[in-house]
Amino acid sequence: MEVGISTACFYPEFLTEKTIPIIAEIGIKNVEVFLESYSEYDEDYCKAMRDDLDRYGIEVNSVHAIGTQFEPQLFSATERQRNDASKMLIKVLKAAKILKAKIYVFHGPAVKKDTTPNIDFDKIAKYVDYIADTSGEYGIKFSWENVYWCWFSYPEFATSIKQSVKSRNVYFTLDIKQAMKSKEDPFEYLKSMGDKLINVHLCDYDDWGNLYLPGRGTFDFAKLNRELKKLDYTGSIIMEIYRNNYKDIDDLKEGIEYLKSIFER
Repeated sequence: MEVGISTACFYPEFLTEKTIPIIAEIGIKNVEVFLESYSEYDEDYCKAMRDDLDRYGIEVNSVHAIGTQFEPQLFSATERQRNDASKMLIKVLKAAKILKAKIYVFHGPAVKKDTTPNIDFDKIAKYVDYIADTSGEYGIKFSWENVYWCWFSYPEFATSIKQSVKSRNVYFTLDIKQAMKSKEDPFEYLKSMGDKLINVHLCDYDDWGNLYLPGRGTFDFAKLNRELKKLDYTGSIIMEIYRNNYKDIDDLKEGIEYLKSIFER
Protein backbone atom coordinates (compact mmCIF):
# COMPACT_ATOMS: atom_id res chain seq x y z
CA MET A 1 0.00 0.00 0.00
CA GLU A 2 1.18 3.51 -0.82
CA VAL A 3 0.06 6.64 1.01
CA GLY A 4 -0.95 9.62 -1.12
CA ILE A 5 -2.97 12.81 -0.86
CA SER A 6 -5.94 14.44 -2.58
CA THR A 7 -5.60 17.88 -4.13
CA ALA A 8 -8.97 18.55 -2.46
CA CYS A 9 -7.09 19.00 0.83
CA PHE A 10 -6.03 22.45 -0.40
CA TYR A 11 -9.43 23.67 -1.62
CA PRO A 12 -10.29 26.55 -1.79
CA GLU A 13 -6.96 28.11 -0.79
CA PHE A 14 -5.11 26.86 -3.88
CA LEU A 15 -6.29 26.13 -7.39
CA THR A 16 -5.85 22.50 -8.41
CA GLU A 17 -2.73 23.02 -10.54
CA LYS A 18 -1.10 25.12 -7.80
CA THR A 19 -1.21 22.19 -5.39
CA ILE A 20 1.34 20.14 -7.37
CA PRO A 21 4.54 21.89 -6.16
CA ILE A 22 3.18 21.92 -2.61
CA ILE A 23 2.52 18.18 -2.75
CA ALA A 24 6.03 17.68 -4.14
CA GLU A 25 7.46 19.73 -1.26
CA ILE A 26 5.74 17.40 1.21
CA GLY A 27 7.46 14.50 -0.54
CA ILE A 28 4.34 12.75 -1.82
CA LYS A 29 4.53 10.90 -5.14
CA ASN A 30 0.94 9.65 -5.35
CA VAL A 31 -2.12 11.89 -5.68
CA GLU A 32 -5.82 11.97 -6.32
CA VAL A 33 -6.62 14.94 -8.55
CA PHE A 34 -9.95 16.56 -7.71
CA LEU A 35 -11.00 18.51 -10.79
CA GLU A 36 -12.95 21.41 -9.33
CA SER A 37 -14.81 22.88 -12.31
CA TYR A 38 -15.67 22.54 -16.01
CA SER A 39 -12.56 24.33 -17.26
CA GLU A 40 -10.38 21.80 -15.47
CA TYR A 41 -11.77 19.05 -17.70
CA ASP A 42 -10.20 20.72 -20.76
CA GLU A 43 -7.47 18.74 -22.49
CA ASP A 44 -4.96 21.62 -22.62
CA TYR A 45 -5.38 22.26 -18.90
CA CYS A 46 -4.78 18.59 -18.09
CA LYS A 47 -1.77 18.36 -20.42
CA ALA A 48 -0.17 21.32 -18.64
CA MET A 49 -0.87 19.73 -15.25
CA ARG A 50 0.52 16.41 -16.47
CA ASP A 51 3.74 18.18 -17.47
CA ASP A 52 4.04 19.56 -13.93
CA LEU A 53 3.29 16.16 -12.42
CA ASP A 54 5.99 14.57 -14.57
CA ARG A 55 8.44 17.30 -13.62
CA TYR A 56 8.00 16.43 -9.96
CA GLY A 57 7.78 12.67 -10.50
CA ILE A 58 4.20 12.46 -9.18
CA GLU A 59 1.79 9.75 -10.31
CA VAL A 60 -1.99 10.17 -10.40
CA ASN A 61 -3.82 7.36 -8.67
CA SER A 62 -7.32 8.67 -9.31
CA VAL A 63 -9.42 11.52 -10.63
CA HIS A 64 -12.49 12.97 -8.96
CA ALA A 65 -14.89 15.45 -10.55
CA ILE A 66 -17.64 17.69 -9.21
CA GLY A 67 -20.17 14.89 -9.50
CA THR A 68 -23.24 17.06 -9.03
CA GLN A 69 -22.44 18.74 -12.36
CA PHE A 70 -23.37 15.67 -14.40
CA GLU A 71 -23.30 12.32 -12.56
CA PRO A 72 -26.94 12.26 -11.40
CA GLN A 73 -28.12 13.02 -14.93
CA LEU A 74 -26.46 9.82 -16.19
CA PHE A 75 -29.49 8.09 -14.61
CA SER A 76 -32.11 10.57 -15.83
CA ALA A 77 -35.48 9.50 -17.21
CA THR A 78 -34.89 11.25 -20.54
CA GLU A 79 -32.35 10.25 -23.17
CA ARG A 80 -31.47 13.87 -23.85
CA GLN A 81 -30.36 14.47 -20.29
CA ARG A 82 -28.39 11.21 -20.26
CA ASN A 83 -26.69 12.06 -23.56
CA ASP A 84 -25.68 15.52 -22.36
CA ALA A 85 -24.35 14.08 -19.11
CA SER A 86 -22.48 11.43 -21.07
CA LYS A 87 -20.63 14.14 -22.99
CA MET A 88 -19.41 15.55 -19.70
CA LEU A 89 -18.48 12.08 -18.44
CA ILE A 90 -16.34 11.51 -21.54
CA LYS A 91 -14.59 14.87 -21.00
CA VAL A 92 -13.68 13.76 -17.48
CA LEU A 93 -12.48 10.36 -18.69
CA LYS A 94 -10.33 12.01 -21.36
CA ALA A 95 -8.91 14.27 -18.66
CA ALA A 96 -8.18 11.24 -16.48
CA LYS A 97 -6.39 9.52 -19.36
CA ILE A 98 -4.23 12.58 -20.04
CA LEU A 99 -3.34 12.70 -16.34
CA LYS A 100 -2.49 8.96 -16.53
CA ALA A 101 -4.95 8.22 -13.75
CA LYS A 102 -5.93 4.64 -12.99
CA ILE A 103 -9.31 5.34 -11.37
CA TYR A 104 -12.38 7.55 -11.82
CA VAL A 105 -14.06 8.18 -8.45
CA PHE A 106 -17.85 8.50 -8.75
CA HIS A 107 -20.52 9.86 -6.38
CA GLY A 108 -23.72 9.42 -8.38
CA PRO A 109 -27.22 10.69 -7.54
CA ALA A 110 -28.07 12.37 -4.24
CA VAL A 111 -30.80 11.43 -1.75
CA LYS A 112 -32.90 13.30 0.78
CA LYS A 113 -31.23 13.78 4.15
CA ASP A 114 -31.46 10.88 6.61
CA THR A 115 -33.30 8.59 4.20
CA THR A 116 -32.34 5.25 2.72
CA PRO A 117 -32.74 5.46 -1.05
CA ASN A 118 -35.31 3.21 -2.71
CA ILE A 119 -33.34 1.97 -5.72
CA ASP A 120 -34.42 -0.38 -8.49
CA PHE A 121 -31.04 -2.03 -9.05
CA ASP A 122 -32.17 -3.99 -12.08
CA LYS A 123 -33.29 -0.73 -13.69
CA ILE A 124 -30.11 1.24 -12.99
CA ALA A 125 -27.74 -1.62 -13.84
CA LYS A 126 -27.70 -0.79 -17.56
CA TYR A 127 -26.69 2.79 -16.79
CA VAL A 128 -23.95 1.65 -14.40
CA ASP A 129 -22.70 -0.79 -17.03
CA TYR A 130 -22.55 2.03 -19.55
CA ILE A 131 -20.54 4.30 -17.21
CA ALA A 132 -18.19 1.50 -16.20
CA ASP A 133 -17.65 0.16 -19.72
CA THR A 134 -17.13 3.67 -21.11
CA SER A 135 -14.53 4.26 -18.38
CA GLY A 136 -12.85 1.03 -19.41
CA GLU A 137 -12.60 2.23 -23.02
CA TYR A 138 -10.30 4.99 -21.75
CA GLY A 139 -8.26 2.59 -19.64
CA ILE A 140 -9.85 3.85 -16.41
CA LYS A 141 -11.38 1.83 -13.60
CA PHE A 142 -14.82 3.05 -12.51
CA SER A 143 -14.95 3.30 -8.71
CA TRP A 144 -18.17 4.15 -6.83
CA GLU A 145 -17.48 5.92 -3.54
CA ASN A 146 -19.66 5.67 -0.46
CA VAL A 147 -21.05 9.16 0.32
CA TYR A 148 -23.57 9.92 3.04
CA TRP A 149 -25.76 12.17 0.86
CA CYS A 150 -25.78 9.89 -2.20
CA TRP A 151 -27.26 6.54 -3.23
CA PHE A 152 -24.23 4.72 -1.88
CA SER A 153 -24.93 5.72 1.72
CA TYR A 154 -25.27 2.26 3.23
CA PRO A 155 -23.03 -0.85 3.00
CA GLU A 156 -25.48 -3.20 1.25
CA PHE A 157 -25.53 -0.90 -1.77
CA ALA A 158 -22.21 -2.34 -2.96
CA THR A 159 -23.49 -5.89 -2.66
CA SER A 160 -26.62 -5.05 -4.67
CA ILE A 161 -24.60 -3.30 -7.38
CA LYS A 162 -22.23 -6.26 -7.72
CA GLN A 163 -25.19 -8.61 -8.08
CA SER A 164 -26.98 -6.44 -10.68
CA VAL A 165 -24.34 -5.23 -13.13
CA LYS A 166 -22.72 -7.11 -16.00
CA SER A 167 -19.64 -4.93 -16.42
CA ARG A 168 -16.38 -6.23 -14.99
CA ASN A 169 -15.15 -2.67 -14.57
CA VAL A 170 -17.20 -1.78 -11.47
CA TYR A 171 -15.10 -1.11 -8.37
CA PHE A 172 -15.40 0.83 -5.10
CA THR A 173 -13.74 3.59 -3.08
CA LEU A 174 -13.99 3.42 0.71
CA ASP A 175 -14.29 6.77 2.51
CA ILE A 176 -14.31 6.33 6.28
CA LYS A 177 -15.50 9.87 7.11
CA GLN A 178 -18.44 9.41 4.75
CA ALA A 179 -19.26 6.12 6.48
CA MET A 180 -19.19 7.90 9.82
CA LYS A 181 -21.48 10.65 8.48
CA SER A 182 -23.82 7.93 7.23
CA LYS A 183 -23.88 6.59 10.82
CA GLU A 184 -22.59 3.27 9.50
CA ASP A 185 -19.62 1.10 10.45
CA PRO A 186 -16.79 1.66 7.92
CA PHE A 187 -15.83 -2.00 8.23
CA GLU A 188 -19.26 -3.06 7.01
CA TYR A 189 -18.62 -1.12 3.82
CA LEU A 190 -15.30 -2.88 3.54
CA LYS A 191 -17.00 -6.27 3.78
CA SER A 192 -19.55 -5.40 1.10
CA MET A 193 -16.90 -4.03 -1.27
CA GLY A 194 -14.64 -7.05 -0.83
CA ASP A 195 -12.10 -7.63 -3.58
CA LYS A 196 -13.68 -4.84 -5.65
CA LEU A 197 -12.11 -2.22 -3.37
CA ILE A 198 -9.47 -0.27 -5.30
CA ASN A 199 -9.19 3.09 -3.50
CA VAL A 200 -9.32 4.35 0.10
CA HIS A 201 -9.95 7.89 1.45
CA LEU A 202 -8.78 8.58 4.99
CA CYS A 203 -8.98 11.28 7.61
CA ASP A 204 -9.69 10.94 11.33
CA TYR A 205 -12.69 11.77 13.50
CA ASP A 206 -14.01 11.55 17.04
CA ASP A 207 -17.20 10.20 18.61
CA TRP A 208 -18.97 13.52 18.01
CA GLY A 209 -18.28 13.60 14.27
CA ASN A 210 -15.49 16.19 14.32
CA LEU A 211 -12.84 15.66 11.64
CA TYR A 212 -9.08 15.64 12.22
CA LEU A 213 -5.79 14.81 10.61
CA PRO A 214 -5.01 11.07 10.83
CA GLY A 215 -3.77 10.16 14.28
CA ARG A 216 -5.60 12.92 16.15
CA GLY A 217 -9.02 11.34 16.44
CA THR A 218 -10.37 7.97 17.54
CA PHE A 219 -10.51 5.92 14.33
CA ASP A 220 -8.70 2.57 14.52
CA PHE A 221 -6.28 2.75 11.59
CA ALA A 222 -4.38 -0.31 12.77
CA LYS A 223 -7.56 -2.38 12.48
CA LEU A 224 -8.19 -0.98 9.01
CA ASN A 225 -4.66 -1.95 8.00
CA ARG A 226 -5.26 -5.51 9.22
CA GLU A 227 -8.58 -5.78 7.39
CA LEU A 228 -7.10 -4.42 4.16
CA LYS A 229 -4.31 -6.96 4.35
CA LYS A 230 -6.88 -9.73 4.75
CA LEU A 231 -8.32 -8.58 1.41
CA ASP A 232 -4.80 -8.52 -0.09
CA TYR A 233 -5.39 -4.86 -0.83
CA THR A 234 -2.37 -3.24 -2.51
CA GLY A 235 -3.93 0.00 -3.73
CA SER A 236 -3.45 3.58 -2.61
CA ILE A 237 -4.26 5.10 0.75
CA ILE A 238 -5.34 8.68 0.00
CA MET A 239 -5.43 11.25 2.78
CA GLU A 240 -8.46 13.45 2.09
CA ILE A 241 -9.22 16.11 4.65
CA TYR A 242 -10.74 19.58 4.54
CA ARG A 243 -8.74 22.80 4.65
CA ASN A 244 -10.08 23.69 8.10
CA ASN A 245 -8.77 20.38 9.52
CA TYR A 246 -5.13 21.46 9.59
CA LYS A 247 -3.01 24.56 10.27
CA ASP A 248 -0.15 24.41 7.79
CA ILE A 249 2.09 22.22 5.63
CA ASP A 250 3.91 20.82 8.67
CA ASP A 251 0.54 19.63 9.94
CA LEU A 252 -0.12 17.88 6.65
CA LYS A 253 3.29 16.21 6.75
CA GLU A 254 2.50 14.88 10.21
CA GLY A 255 -0.75 13.33 8.99
CA ILE A 256 0.99 11.71 6.03
CA GLU A 257 3.82 10.34 8.17
CA TYR A 258 1.30 8.88 10.59
CA LEU A 259 -0.46 7.00 7.79
CA LYS A 260 2.87 5.83 6.36
CA SER A 261 3.84 4.44 9.75
CA ILE A 262 0.80 2.18 9.66
CA PHE A 263 0.15 1.31 6.01
CA GLU A 264 3.64 1.25 4.50
CA ARG A 265 5.25 -1.03 7.08
